[in-house]
Amino acid sequence: MTQALKVARLCLANLAEGDTTFREMKAVIEDLLTAEYKGRVLVELLQNAHDAHLATRSDGRVEILLDEDEGEHGVLYVANGGRALKPKDFQALCRVALSSKRPDEGIGHKGVGFKSVRQLTEAPELYSVSDPEAKAFDGFCFRFARSADFDWLAQQIAPDQTDAADQLRDNLSTLKVPLPLDEVPEPVQRFRRRGIVTVVRLPLQDAEARQAAVDQFNELTDDSAPFELFLDRLAVVSVVHTAAGSTKRTVYRRQVTSLYSSRDLKIQEVALRRGLRLIVVRSKVAAERAQEAIAVSGTMGAAWKAWQGAAEVAVAVPVDEPLTRGRLYTFLPMSTETPSPVNGYVNAPFFSHVSRRTFATDIPWNDLLLDEVAAACARAAVLADEGRVELPGNALVDLLCRQESELPRLDEAFRKLDGQLDKVSFIPAVHPVGGRTSFSEGFLWDQPEGVAAFTPHAIGETGVAEIIDPSLHAVRANRLRTMGHLRRLSLEPGRERLSQWAEAVAGVLGSVVKVILASGSWCGDTSP
Repeated sequence: MTQALKVARLCLANLAEGDTTFREMKAVIEDLLTAEYKGRVLVELLQNAHDAHLATRSDGRVEILLDEDEGEHGVLYVANGGRALKPKDFQALCRVALSSKRPDEGIGHKGVGFKSVRQLTEAPELYSVSDPEAKAFDGFCFRFARSADFDWLAQQIAPDQTDAADQLRDNLSTLKVPLPLDEVPEPVQRFRRRGIVTVVRLPLQDAEARQAAVDQFNELTDDSAPFELFLDRLAVVSVVHTAAGSTKRTVYRRQVTSLYSSRDLKIQEVALRRGLRLIVVRSKVAAERAQEAIAVSGTMGAAWKAWQGAAEVAVAVPVDEPLTRGRLYTFLPMSTETPSPVNGYVNAPFFSHVSRRTFATDIPWNDLLLDEVAAACARAAVLADEGRVELPGNALVDLLCRQESELPRLDEAFRKLDGQLDKVSFIPAVHPVGGRTSFSEGFLWDQPEGVAAFTPHAIGETGVAEIIDPSLHAVRANRLRTMGHLRRLSLEPGRERLSQWAEAVAGVLGSVVKVILASGSWCGDTSP
């Protein structure tokens, strides 16, 4: 209560002196930030829940509950089992753009994301414990003010000023006015009985807010961009949706298997929802390089200058079916407005626009991170080529296939490794089993219709090692063709090479496989 009375008094005092700072802050929160973060409330709350866990842990848990049946319009809960709210966290929630975290300490470091809750609720509530061993929520338990609360506040601080309540309503954002809660609702108490430490409760303000919450809930759980992929501090995220008496519960888990590890490079296989398996390559930018890039990226703001330690980038590509398109992350998925440089998921602490939907590639800091993404892909491919790590061919194709604009970055990454993209063997080949070929050696060749004997595998059995495995998904094969075209390397075998292969197959089969070179067509086998 002290905080609320203090900020209300200060607001009225500033207004009496003609100072409009509080009015300007209210406009920033309720107009600019609300618009910027439209559709991002659930993502922002999930980021905060992730950051509540220690960076050294990977066993954290988050619970998300959308209960459309509770209250008049439903309630959204986001709860975590991390650290309890501390005084500095409480103060940060009541301020704007003054986060208690450095950019390298968590996802949410701008100090503005929580303010997005105004899209969904008039008075967000928070409940936390004083100690992890506490049996009930006995720590910071409060809600932010409703418009009607300004009448009571005005009576307490300026009983003789008839327009004080209206002055507060017009100039003071409710999200700067915390009010204590003496009672904990039963649904919140149930979270504590399951070991949850902090709960954010948003009573949805109207039917429009309820629909917005449903839309965000569905977007978050969409399979096209798994939200849990780069939330390294979490082991389990439970997502529950209740509507019309029916409840659907989904538990998202991350299972990580290490494939390779060095001081600044890690390669993992990560298993997620619905059998999705991904190869994840993680690489670190040294702290000195990171700080230098931040120093010359003058538009990033003062908070970034406090960066400490290395910066990690991560690239995740599927083991099985290819993605239709890649996706950028800043720990959680960004929008599709900025294309991914890889046919996979790319995560890095990019300097992004306020809502983290998009970012500018011409900022030196972001450019450095994209360079490191290319370096991570190149290093993984070289390690696989050298036999130092076993990686699926599908994943390697996705790691290295690029659009034309990204090829110079990838070529430079290979140059720094004293290698060449065209010569590294990363493409699945038919011979030997499990073998690989390269852009400079490999060929994509489809078996002609009506020909039973002259097949890619039959050619491979003669010892030819450069034929790309025809079982490679058509999407990946087309990406290889596009890359070959961009690099002026045809992956289609010429007639002379086809004739050589035909002779080799004929020798093995004891028959003659004819090539009608004049027409470029094929006929079946004939006996000698």
